[in-house]
Amino acid sequence: MAEEDRLRWERKYAGGHRGPAEPDPLLREALAVAPAGGRALDVACGSGRHAIALARRGFRVDAFDVAPAALREARIRAGPAPVRFVEADLDDARFEPGAYAVAVCIDFTAEGLAPRLVEALAPGGVLVYAARPRGLGRFGPRPGDVERWFGALERLVARETADRVEFVGRRR
Repeated sequence: MAEEDRLRWERKYAGGHRGPAEPDPLLREALAVAPAGGRALDVACGSGRHAIALARRGFRVDAFDVAPAALREARIRAGPAPVRFVEADLDDARFEPGAYAVAVCIDFTAEGLAPRLVEALAPGGVLVYAARPRGLGRFGPRPGDVERWFGALERLVARETADRVEFVGRRR
């Protein structure tokens, strides 16, 4: 991630941005078909809404974000929940291969991240991805990207509207 982007996120959270507290409805939908318990991964976790929801469902969560201010807020929100918060640039972050029953990436897009998310899933593990498409922002997926990035996964949910791309897939 460019340094200017990292600084922008840090300023946003340091300036009082808290983000929503409730998990995205797509995560709730995906948890109905995800393995129960085990480890979960939340990338670009922000203030922790998905990591906390996963922890409350019995997962041990690794949550990554580039902004220290976001992680401070996430730690406060999480309290004693089993979440390990990690400050990392997602362009360089490495995840344990085959370790996660669930991996979540919502409202963040980096093409180079996609293969690492797939590799991080355990067999039967579920990936939850949602973003604004390119054109509404400078980073979203272009038409066909999600299928290319996650084509190795069994497709459980694949929806695209003018303002949102959603994908849930299971590693075979």
